[in-house]
Amino acid sequence: MHDILLFAPHLLLTLGILLCFVLGTLFKRPVGLYGVTLAATLTAGALGLAVYPANGPDIPALRPFLATDMLTAYFLPLICALGLGVLLFFGAELRREGRKHDDELYALFLTALLGGIILAGGQNWLAFFLGLELLSLPLYILIGLRKDSGGTEASVKYFVMGATASGVLLFGIGLVYAGSGSLDIAYSLHAPQGGGTVLVGLAMILAGVAFKLSLAPFHLWAPDVYRGAPASVAALLTSMVKASVGGALLRVVMALGPELWPATVPVLWGLAALTMLAANLAALAQTSLKRMLGFSSAAHMGYLLMGVLCVNQAGPGPVMFYAAALAVMDLAAFGGLSLLDNGPEPVDSLASLRGLGRTRPWAAGLLAAGLAGLSGLPPTAGFTGKLLLFRATIMGGYNWLGVVGILGAALSVFYYLRPLVALYLREGDAPAIPERLTVGGGVALFLVLLALVGLGLAPSPILQLIP
Repeated sequence: MHDILLFAPHLLLTLGILLCFVLGTLFKRPVGLYGVTLAATLTAGALGLAVYPANGPDIPALRPFLATDMLTAYFLPLICALGLGVLLFFGAELRREGRKHDDELYALFLTALLGGIILAGGQNWLAFFLGLELLSLPLYILIGLRKDSGGTEASVKYFVMGATASGVLLFGIGLVYAGSGSLDIAYSLHAPQGGGTVLVGLAMILAGVAFKLSLAPFHLWAPDVYRGAPASVAALLTSMVKASVGGALLRVVMALGPELWPATVPVLWGLAALTMLAANLAALAQTSLKRMLGFSSAAHMGYLLMGVLCVNQAGPGPVMFYAAALAVMDLAAFGGLSLLDNGPEPVDSLASLRGLGRTRPWAAGLLAAGLAGLSGLPPTAGFTGKLLLFRATIMGGYNWLGVVGILGAALSVFYYLRPLVALYLREGDAPAIPERLTVGGGVALFLVLLALVGLGLAPSPILQLIP
């Protein structure tokens, strides 16, 4: 019974996937798909809160697969909560496009969610790769949801580059196994034998993870993919997906032994600095809001990597908090775009945002709150999260990296202000479309705004959960 409880969130999501496919097989236009997906996501997150942290599984064959520590106890409910927020926007978008009866889309969403919790909670390289692939494969289809050239291009680009990154990562896992003789993440990164082989394998694993997190120089796919994908799918990419991969990266870095850590520090330092500078500079030149948010999301991964680099000195707390804060901010930005983008013309360019702050105040307010959080303005979660990260960077002794981060954050203010000016200080040319929020969209808007401001004003409840 104990093992069933530990795997209950995973089994519930699997049951939801099967149920969606069964309903799609039995009925031509099945109803209840959205409810099934919502219930599976919500119940899985609630069970994660109730069960974890816990002792490992009783069955020896399962014990190496799943970590039941504080990292899993934090990231599993977080990933489900982010999935719930994305689903509220995703369902509204499917209804607008007349695709609310497509069973495979809901099943793909739950598959990605299942991959995310396996990835963030796995303590075995097999679980790591299985979770990453379960997370990635549904996205290749969901990104191309819109039947136009932009959606197809984005889907193909993400597929080709993602498959290449997965191949590199899998080869790296093979080298780590060859050098250490174990698939256990902690043991394989502490084994003194085969150090050179393990180090080369670790470098390849970091390259694959850098693609998923859009770290420079592996970040150039992000703006094109985010622009071609529906806004709700882009929200999934920037929030739930990156929180899952960030949790997995944190587990890997915390497992590094003293033999590998000195060689890993310069790599992480270089990736963080290059990402913060390159992505922020590229975002300055963008006129498309989705492309700008793509580069912005990459830049914030550089800030997150600062905290990962300092995990030995400051602990995992700053990274765990910022992973949640960043996911909520990106969810607010892309969720606001999803609510705005329901007219005959797409809302993406700065010109298309003009005057929407007055004609559609709720959706525009959500977008504005997300942009304010990403720029680090108080009292949002972005301000508190950046404060914790820069404090950790100073504690770790990486002062020059902190200077690079501050320069990047200062640059970002300029490109975040432009859409805010367009929303509230410019008059629109197109006829105003009345704001009609669905029940799901209204609930999502309220919950995301509450989380965005709540994490900024009262971070203590979250910080107390973090070791």
